[in-house]
Amino acid sequence: MIYGIGNDLVALKRIENLYQKYGQNLANHVLHPIEQEELAQANNQANFIAKRFAAKEAFAKAVGTGLHSPVTLRNIGVGHHESGKPEFFYEPVLQRWLAQQGVRHVHLSLSDEGEHVLAFAVAER
Repeated sequence: MIYGIGNDLVALKRIENLYQKYGQNLANHVLHPIEQEELAQANNQANFIAKRFAAKEAFAKAVGTGLHSPVTLRNIGVGHHESGKPEFFYEPVLQRWLAQQGVRHVHLSLSDEGEHVLAFAVAER
């Protein structure tokens, strides 16, 4: 059963400008600690941050809270299944909150084309 859906569209130029202005401080604000470790290996760091920001915004919409504790940028992580499919992982406080809400899985789809990044999330009970 679907609990909620969410999507987000990010202009890559906006993230590029913010990353140039704030650098690591932007990464610290947006990224989960594990994602911060992966950032150094990314070919395009602004795109890496933009995809994760869009995914987390879509997640927050899908669970119906917006970005409010415990649904925060740093409590949500984006990784990849062994097949390459993007997937969410969570800090324990968010994992507990999701269980209390009856959310057992949040699916994620990410796309980027030119100057835009798109994320779509479906929360499932």
